[in-house]
Amino acid sequence: MKQKMKSHLRRGFLILGNIALALSAFAWDYAEHRKIGDRAMSLMPRYLVENGIFPDEATADSAMLTLLNMSHMPQSNAYAMNELTQLPNIVTYGTLCGLAGDHVENPLLLETGLQTHFSKTNRTLALENKAMNEFLTGASSKELLDINLAYGILAIKDLSHFYAYGKGLNDHLKMIDVNLIRRLLHPSEVNEVFGKLNSLPSMSKYFCIHIFAIHLAQEAGKEMRKGDKEMASNLMFYATLYEAFAEHFLQDSFASGHQMVRRGFSASAVCNNKSLHDFYNTIPVQTANLKGESWSAYGDKRLNQNMEEYKDANDYRNIRVTQKRPYTLDKGDSYERETRVFYQAVTATCESITEVWKGYYNALNGNENDIINELPEHHDDLPQFIYARFPVVKEFPIPFGTNLDDVPLEAEAATHKEELQLIVQEPFTRNFIRSRVANSFMFLIGKPIHGNSSGVMTYGGRLNVSMINWHKFGDGKSMQMKAGDIAQWLSPTISGYYMHAPSDSYTIKNWNVKAGVNYDMDIFVSPKRFLGLYGYMEMGVDRRNAETRFLVAPSLGIQLGSLIGMHNFNMPAWLRIPLGIILPLKFAVSCNKVAGRPVEWISNMEVDILF
Repeated sequence: MKQKMKSHLRRGFLILGNIALALSAFAWDYAEHRKIGDRAMSLMPRYLVENGIFPDEATADSAMLTLLNMSHMPQSNAYAMNELTQLPNIVTYGTLCGLAGDHVENPLLLETGLQTHFSKTNRTLALENKAMNEFLTGASSKELLDINLAYGILAIKDLSHFYAYGKGLNDHLKMIDVNLIRRLLHPSEVNEVFGKLNSLPSMSKYFCIHIFAIHLAQEAGKEMRKGDKEMASNLMFYATLYEAFAEHFLQDSFASGHQMVRRGFSASAVCNNKSLHDFYNTIPVQTANLKGESWSAYGDKRLNQNMEEYKDANDYRNIRVTQKRPYTLDKGDSYERETRVFYQAVTATCESITEVWKGYYNALNGNENDIINELPEHHDDLPQFIYARFPVVKEFPIPFGTNLDDVPLEAEAATHKEELQLIVQEPFTRNFIRSRVANSFMFLIGKPIHGNSSGVMTYGGRLNVSMINWHKFGDGKSMQMKAGDIAQWLSPTISGYYMHAPSDSYTIKNWNVKAGVNYDMDIFVSPKRFLGLYGYMEMGVDRRNAETRFLVAPSLGIQLGSLIGMHNFNMPAWLRIPLGIILPLKFAVSCNKVAGRPVEWISNMEVDILF
């Protein structure tokens, strides 16, 4: 009996875990993080030489191997962390980036998990490696939850894999929590601190952990200068562990779907941001950084997606997939395709690791500074502090909604600031898309189309369950639309209404509940104006005269407001709701056919309450 109860409880937790993962969304899959981290580490000897830290790559490589107890694997050109490896698992630097945040909540739990042979962490890693060997970007959620239910719980409570959409770059930097960085000085507080870091946006959380990693590297350099090589190795090991953890969130910032959603439990559980996240993972999102570089990014499972350039080519001269391009990185598999977003994420990761090693090198050469003591006390001073001290900030995608007049663009970027501002402004289509792919709830006010309908009114609601949806957005090559483009959306729907009727009416009071599908077709006449046509095909039950009968209720509707530039999806709720009642921004006609009864025609105004 007890065993059966345990089985039921576990099944229940698994269901809850799967729901949690359906409502949330991590960024790059394990294999994608691992590839970014491993490629960046393979480039580090060159970076360390170019930054004057070591005289040549051989010396740099030797120092990395000795100080961090790593082994270089020539076949894959990856660096393995010897003391974290439990064969047959091999823990590379990229492995740490992949497990951080998604599977393990903080660096010290990651260390203890990997060093315990029969641990959930090692079983998770074996599963992820198996999936990677099968050319998958990661193991399935069900398999991962079977090993560790905490994976699903972490998916619910860790909100830090995303930008804070609508907040500018300076706002993200002001959210860096200096107090939490200082508390990391005490290992006993690490569990609690990372619980609080989970609520920060990805960039803010990255800098909190990255700054602490630099502190540890500085302390390692001071110990090495005193001649204590063992203590220097200990501290540099933890600096590297924290840095790999930080880079997970740096890398997440490059995933297109993670730049476009407002992350939060209510947004995920109610509106379901995952649908918006998934949409932007598949549509190229144009983004830019402070250096003036711009690129089109995809998201999860599409890090090195083949863009199929041949579809726009007139000849065979420049379409070879393995052809070297300006963003091709060296020290990798020359036959593996690399996309621009991979280049950008790897370059940022390399710059980040270099900053840690600079902290070590400067301390080794007599600099007694401690980065934690230099942190400004007031959050308004944090942006300037970051711009002055951390070149890696120039590599980050600029958050949408940033005013470029408020941030330090590099000279090259400043020459085309207006073009960059168009890229990083909040896109017009974003809220329109959210209104189509997020769960939405609307209030229905209707009246029968009938000669004797005086005093008869219908009141109801409709829920579009858009977490399950099909869509076709223009030509699928941009998040912007142009004249002649058509967007199509299909999702399940649940609705119902109550019909109030006076005693002398032709009809009687009744109610119905039904479910079906919603189809929207948005025909764009310009990049910011469209005619919205929509329809529902629903079936359910009708209740009247103490009888319950089968009901079929197709509907056709039109949305005219967006054709004349009145975009309700960009309005705040306090304006959208009353305006939707006063003006028929969305209008539909339903044909209700109840078994054994005459057809009823109902005209409905639809007022968007939530999306």
